[in-house]
Amino acid sequence: MYELTVVLPTYNEAGNLPALVHRIERLGLNSEIIVVDDGSKDGTAEVARALMNEYGNIKLIEREGKQGIDTAVRDAAAVASADYIAVMDSDLQHPPEMLPVMLREARSGKDIVVASRYVTGSANRMGLMRRLVSRAATSAVHFLVPQAKNIRDPLSGFFLFYRKAVSLEEATHGSYKILLEIIARNRVSAVEVPFSFGERYSGKSKLGLTEMIRFASLTFRLSDYRAAKFITVGLVGIAINEGILFMLEPHAPLLLASAVAVEASIVSNFIMNNTWTFRRKAKVGFFRGLVKYNFVTIVGGIINILILGMLVFAHFEYLAANFIGTLFGFAANYLGSEGIVWHVRLPN
Repeated sequence: MYELTVVLPTYNEAGNLPALVHRIERLGLNSEIIVVDDGSKDGTAEVARALMNEYGNIKLIEREGKQGIDTAVRDAAAVASADYIAVMDSDLQHPPEMLPVMLREARSGKDIVVASRYVTGSANRMGLMRRLVSRAATSAVHFLVPQAKNIRDPLSGFFLFYRKAVSLEEATHGSYKILLEIIARNRVSAVEVPFSFGERYSGKSKLGLTEMIRFASLTFRLSDYRAAKFITVGLVGIAINEGILFMLEPHAPLLLASAVAVEASIVSNFIMNNTWTFRRKAKVGFFRGLVKYNFVTIVGGIINILILGMLVFAHFEYLAANFIGTLFGFAANYLGSEGIVWHVRLPN
């Protein structure tokens, strides 16, 4: 029985696969290699079969069409014979020499070991634009998927996991960010190790508009669309605020009517967020949760006002300044709600 299974999802990687396999084999690990090819047009499957004849520890899974890395990992795991499974790109940008380091960390008891581009000691040879896109995507994930906030590189395609700690049953969305799915859907312990992200030796990058759309769809789905729901609840709250203020203003001082309207909208927002926006998290008690939610809302309001004031002082047009302040206030309210009011996850 092997200790490690190395999964190599491929699509048109005939020029890279031999060098990668030879480098893995030279490591001398007790490992097997599973190549999962999605109908490559450049003869990748034929190259894999030739390598199978050269080495006795290689398997090939051939699939029709581009089905995604997540399902490639799932299909490979179904036939893997090792307890530890490593996933890496086949384009030589992920150095296989990291595998012994990652396996050593996993043996120490970690469920997932991530080869990270963003921890001390890592090196990244990506171009400037790709680095900016990667950083923006990572920030979006940290904002929308709180389960990933403690992983600096949750979008890494190079990682190793203990198969008994991870369920891949729901990995069926055709995404190339399988690590993010694993982190979001499983309660796992993880550690990151630095590595040098290399340059592609042969072929073209698979990152395109389709993959970006799939990534965005996956991220929103894993977040249970909470940000969109939070915005919707906020808009309903504005309507409630305006309606109550309209009804009370003829019968009470304006400031008192406004205070009642604001608190009514906060209460309604809290109830809707508790029962809808954060429904996949443990519901909080009404009075205790409402106090926390009031605090979070006040902090968001203060941030909004401070940014408005600073931008107006810097000669921004006041409506534009208020809009920017509102965005920051929303972000503060959302993060506070996510991290303070509704911070307990329900079991998967």
